[in-house]
Amino acid sequence: MSISKSFRSFAKQLALAGGIFVLSTAPGAAQEHSELGEFGVWQAYEYEQGSGKRCTMASQPQTDEGDYSRRGPIWAFVMHRPADGASGEVGFHMGYPLREGSQVTVRIDGGASFQLFTSGEGAYAWPEDEPSLVRAMRAGNSMVVSGTSSRGTETRDTYSLSGFTAANRTINEACGVS
Repeated sequence: MSISKSFRSFAKQLALAGGIFVLSTAPGAAQEHSELGEFGVWQAYEYEQGSGKRCTMASQPQTDEGDYSRRGPIWAFVMHRPADGASGEVGFHMGYPLREGSQVTVRIDGGASFQLFTSGEGAYAWPEDEPSLVRAMRAGNSMVVSGTSSRGTETRDTYSLSGFTAANRTINEACGVS
């Protein structure tokens, strides 16, 4: 499945689950989206939702490790919501319910490390950490995301950051973020 088709499938699943962003036809949801391009392993989109335009980039991990028998879709994403004054929001859809009160760790190139808060199947950067995390992702080659499921299963997902900078530049331009 191509990144584009896979991303649309992921977005629809988030729409059904009441996720952070939506590319569905539900009332009040995004009615149309435009693909801004595929950059390495990152896909970029723009769409209208709620209060206005949103721009999102997303990718799936190159490898996902853990002692589990079943796991849902796994995604990393960065989103801008300029009408809401939000830019550079970083999140991860882990593909399983996270342990309540747990944190997810993101490590870039084995160096810079960030702790994310969790909710349901999602892990999100703290607003004050988002600019540093995005800068580290732009400068990095790979990213490892580690979390613990509600059942205690530890996972380790490795993402390529190939194309991240170009995709990030594209969504920045599309949503007027500097």
